[in-house]
Amino acid sequence: MDRISRFIRRFAFNYKNAFGALSFSGYLIFRVINPFFQLVFFCTVARYVYNTNDVTPWVIGNALTLCYFSAFYGVGQTFVSERSQGTLKAIISAPTSTIHIVLPRVLSQSVDAFVSIFVGFLAGAALFNFTMPLNTLLPSLLVITVAIFSAMGIGLLIGAFALLTRDINMLLNVASMVLIALTGSNFDVKLLPIVLQWISYALPLTRSIQLMRFIAKGDFLSSHLNLLYGEFFLGLVFFVVGMTIFHVIERLSLKHATLDLY
Repeated sequence: MDRISRFIRRFAFNYKNAFGALSFSGYLIFRVINPFFQLVFFCTVARYVYNTNDVTPWVIGNALTLCYFSAFYGVGQTFVSERSQGTLKAIISAPTSTIHIVLPRVLSQSVDAFVSIFVGFLAGAALFNFTMPLNTLLPSLLVITVAIFSAMGIGLLIGAFALLTRDINMLLNVASMVLIALTGSNFDVKLLPIVLQWISYALPLTRSIQLMRFIAKGDFLSSHLNLLYGEFFLGLVFFVVGMTIFHVIERLSLKHATLDLY
């Protein structure tokens, strides 16, 4: 019970640490207005390119990819921010396992990812007549949860490389654009060259977007469980590989005295 209470305290502290410095207007701009207009832009382009008034597939795809704000710029910058604040060394040397320190931070960003996705669906409902049947609410929440888990995994994997560089923003920006371009959020994955299709299915959200579109068409979740299991397994792989790489780079940083290299 004590472990659970400590975990909850860390979660609350990390959430305040991540968003407490933002004013209400700042949070509104970065976490609400920005994703809102991103979805509006891509869905408006899709409406005219495909000459259709039903932009449901693009609302779903772009709403789910909005979680990259939290996955990349939240989770991905975890170690960068700790190093810039001079606390990374204390985290590494703490007797507490690193995963117990990182996991609450990932979960706090997951909450923010839910907000971004909700804003995306709200924009779709307000401007593009997007609707989902009430009986799809629970399956949709399950798919969104697994999608966020997978996205947070790749964010952690990318964030592990922050120990090797002073500025990880370029890598995060490239990764976010790759996610938008190759996950099928704006065009069918089958239109991509074969090599890029392989890359697409190695990325998070590709399967979740497909699954959400099936659910929106009225299919049962049980008919496409392979997509759900594949997304969850992919996220699990990203988490394991990310923490493994972090520990390897951590030892190299200690060996070469680059842990606190700004």
